[in-house]
Amino acid sequence: MSVIKQEIIELKAGEILVKEDQPSSALYIIKEGQLEAYKEKDGKRIPLGLINSGEYVGEMSLLRNTSYTNSVVALTPVKAIRLQKTAIEKQLEQAPKWLVALTRGLVARLDLANDILKRNGIEDEKMSSAIKAIEEKNPIEE
Repeated sequence: MSVIKQEIIELKAGEILVKEDQPSSALYIIKEGQLEAYKEKDGKRIPLGLINSGEYVGEMSLLRNTSYTNSVVALTPVKAIRLQKTAIEKQLEQAPKWLVALTRGLVARLDLANDILKRNGIEDEKMSSAIKAIEEKNPIEE
């Protein structure tokens, strides 16, 4: 397998990494900083979770070949590695078919579990409180 070109990007607090419904173009590996995943509904921001160093952004959309399913904003200064979707797709073409199928199957199951949680109105109050506390310390300008 060939080496994937990596690009280091930096965001300031308040800058958007990805926007909901935009076509998936890259996978991001967070090296430093903290971000928030959120959805917008009726003009309100609904926090979905925190993303920290060592975590990924865009993996679900990339593996499902869909648009980004939520927006992600930097809560603190962030350094991340951007891997272009086309380069990752080339790597996937070289991977064993069963491994790609397994990975996509796991993503589909996770997606289904997320949908069930949303439909039943289940949310993590502790997570929402933590996100709100961080936002109060680092207001995000839109």
